[in-house]
Amino acid sequence: MSESARDGGTVATLEAQQRASEPGKSAKRGLFDKLPLWALWALTALPILLSITEVLRAPKINHADYWVVLGLTADTNGNLDVAQLFHLYHEHPIVLVGLVFWLDAKLFAGTQTPLGFLSVVLAAGMFAALWSMLPRTLTGLRRAGVVAGLSGLVFSAGTVEYFGDGMMGVQWLLGLAPAVIAIAFAHHGKLVPAFLFAFMGSLGHGVAFPVWIVLALVLWLRGESRIKTALPLGLGLVVFILWRVAPWPPSYQKPNVVGADTYLGAMTSTIGQSWSTKSPDLAFLAGALTVGLFGLLIAAAVKQRLAAKTENFTGTLDGPAPVAAVAGWFGLAAQVTLNGAMIGVSRGGYNATEGMSSRYVGIGLLGVCAVLVLLVTRGPRALRLKAIPLALVMALCVYAIGNTAAGATRYRYAYQPVLAVAMHVNAGGVMAKMFAYTDFLEQERTMGIYPFTPDFTLGCGAGGPELGTTVDLAKAVELKGPGYGTKDTAGAVDTAPVTGDKQINGWALIGGQQAQCILITDGGGKVVGGGTVGLPRDDISQFMNGTGRSGWQAVAAPEVKDPVVLAYRDGVYHRITTIKDAGKG
Repeated sequence: MSESARDGGTVATLEAQQRASEPGKSAKRGLFDKLPLWALWALTALPILLSITEVLRAPKINHADYWVVLGLTADTNGNLDVAQLFHLYHEHPIVLVGLVFWLDAKLFAGTQTPLGFLSVVLAAGMFAALWSMLPRTLTGLRRAGVVAGLSGLVFSAGTVEYFGDGMMGVQWLLGLAPAVIAIAFAHHGKLVPAFLFAFMGSLGHGVAFPVWIVLALVLWLRGESRIKTALPLGLGLVVFILWRVAPWPPSYQKPNVVGADTYLGAMTSTIGQSWSTKSPDLAFLAGALTVGLFGLLIAAAVKQRLAAKTENFTGTLDGPAPVAAVAGWFGLAAQVTLNGAMIGVSRGGYNATEGMSSRYVGIGLLGVCAVLVLLVTRGPRALRLKAIPLALVMALCVYAIGNTAAGATRYRYAYQPVLAVAMHVNAGGVMAKMFAYTDFLEQERTMGIYPFTPDFTLGCGAGGPELGTTVDLAKAVELKGPGYGTKDTAGAVDTAPVTGDKQINGWALIGGQQAQCILITDGGGKVVGGGTVGLPRDDISQFMNGTGRSGWQAVAAPEVKDPVVLAYRDGVYHRITTIKDAGKG
C-alpha cells in the first residue's frame, strides 16, 4: 500500500472517530436533514385544520336546499318518508343526501355544524384516495411535496363553501368522494369495493354517474381482462336506467338562447374555475387548456396500451411512470372532463358562465390534482425533477385564487341569523329571499329543528330581551343620526319605510362599539323582530370613530304596527330615530 493511501486511511479513520466522539453534532445534522420533510407534513396538515376552523366559525342555521330536501323526505310529523328518497331533486338522486339531512335533523336539531364536519370527513376520504394512487416511484421528499400539494388543493380556500355551508358540501361530496374512492380501488385492481363506492356515489349525487365509464377506462389501462373492463359499463347502464325511471320533478325550458359555444363555455368554466373566480375568459381558457392537456396525456397512454408496450421504470426514479401505475389519475382526468361536460349540457341553457358557480369547485380542483400528478409522473423530465416546487406553487396559486369564493361564503355568515328570526316570526317573504319556505315551518317546529330549539336567542346576552319580551319604550335613549351627536355614537336605519316581513338594514355605533343586538318592537314595546349585528360597514368608518362592523340587519313579524328599531348594549335600549332609504333594503 502506498504512503498516500495509508495517509488517506488514517485521515478517514480520524474523521470517523471525530464523528463518533461528537454524537450531539450528528444528532443535530439528523434533525436538520428531517426539517424539510417535517415542513412538508406541516403544510399537508395546515389546510385540513383551516377547513375544520371554518366549520366551527360558520353559523348554526342551515339554509337553501337543506330545507327543501328535508321537507320532501320527511312527513309532517318528521318521520322519514323512504319512498320520497328515491325521487329526483333537480334531476339528481337524493337517497344519501336526504337520509343524512334527516339524521341531522333528528340527532343534531338540524344544525349545519355536523354537516360541515361530515364534509371535512368526505374530503379527507377523497384526499386519502388520491394519496393512495401516487405511484411507488414517487418517493421521499418528492412524494411528501406532492401530498402537501394535493392537501392544499382538496382543502383549498375555494372549498370554504363546502365546509362553512355543510349542506352544500354534503350534497356534492356524497357524489364526488365515493366516485374518487371508487377510482382509487379500481386503480389498485380491487373491483368489489370500487363498484360498491361507485354505487354509493350514484345514490349521493349525479356528479358520480360518469364513474362507471371511468372505472372501465382505469381497468383497461391496467391491462385487466375484457370481462372485468366491461363489467362497470354494464352496471353503469343499470344505474342509468334506474335514474331514468325514477320520479322526475317538472322540467321547463331554460331561458338562454344557446349555441354550441354556450355549452362549451359552461363546460370549460366548470373545469377552469379554480384558476379564475372572477374572469370568465380566464376560466374558459384554463378549462380548455386542462382538457387539451388531458387529451394529449391520455392519447399517449392509450397508444402505449394498444401497442402492448411493456414498461419497467421501477429502477429509474426520475423516469416516467408506467401507464398502469397512474391509471387512476387518467381515470380522474376523465371523470373531471365528463363532469364538466355534464354541467355544460345541463346548465349551459342558463349561461356559459354557469360553471363558475362555487358549488362546482370540487370538480375544478380535482382537475388540478390530476394535472399536477400527471405532470410529475408522465410529463417532461424537467417537471418530474421539480415535483416539489411545482406541487407547492400550483397549490399556493389555486389556494390564493380561491379566496374570492371563500370571502363570498363568509360574507353570508353574518346574515344567516336573520333567517332564524324570520322563521320564528313567520316572515315568509324574507324566508323566500333566504331560500327557506313557509310550507315546511310546521314540520320544522314539530321536529324541533334550530331555530325552534331552547337555545335560540336574539344575541342580547344573559337576561337580555327576546322575542315576546316587552320593553319600556319611555326608558329608551335616543340614538341620533350622524352629525347630531358625538363622533362615536350615532345610528340610522337605511331601509325606509320600516315594515314587517322585510330585510331592514342600518348601522349603530355606541361609544365606538357595535350594538349587542338589534330589536324591532311594535308601538307597545313588544319585541316582534330582531336580526344580526356586526356587519361590515366601512362606509360609516369614513365619517365616524369606531368599529368598522357597525352594520345590522333585522326582520319583524308581517303584522307589526308602529314599528320601533332599538339597538341594545350593556342593558340600555337606544332608539334609532333617523330613517332614510339609502338603497340598502
